[in-house]
This record gives sequence, structure tokens and C-alpha cells, in this order.
Amino acid sequence: MNMPRGYDEWKTDYPSPTAEEEEAVIEKYRDDCDNLREQIAAVLADERGDVYLADIRRIVVEELNKLTPKPGEPAWQTRTAVPVPKPG
Repeated sequence: MNMPRGYDEWKTDYPSPTAEEEEAVIEKYRDDCDNLREQIAAVLADERGDVYLADIRRIVVEELNKLTPKPGEPAWQTRTAVPVPKPG
């Protein structure tokens, strides 16, 4: 069968979520993002010490590049490493 470009066969294996389920997933994602942002801000405030901002950027990017994608995470979002910023 000739499927349209971008068709993911696995998507048909599950029923479509209800509007309430979809909103719950979106809300949980937003909460997760907010919690992550708060944790990062807290660590930077508590643990920065005398580390320069340029070094913090480099360290954060290096750690981002160490992360592995979770199951189901689109490859196009993670296949290219984040470039390490130049100082300055």
C-alpha cells in the first residue's frame, strides 16, 4: 500500500486519544518542562561557584550531548549533537 509521506504505521495500532487525554498529556509535558527548568535554575544558583558563564554553557552542552533518546523519541530531534559554543 502506498502511504503518504510521514505516515507512521504504529500510530494506527492505538486508538486516538480523547480531547481530555490529549490535554492531560500536554499539561504533564508543560509541568515536566517547568520542573526541569526550575531544577536547572536551582542547581545553577546553588552550585555555580566561581565557574564562568562561558564554561557553564560548555558544560551544559557537553551534558546534553551525552543524553540518549527515550523510546519513541523522534530521531530527527536528537541525531545531530548540539554544537559547543565558542567562548565570548
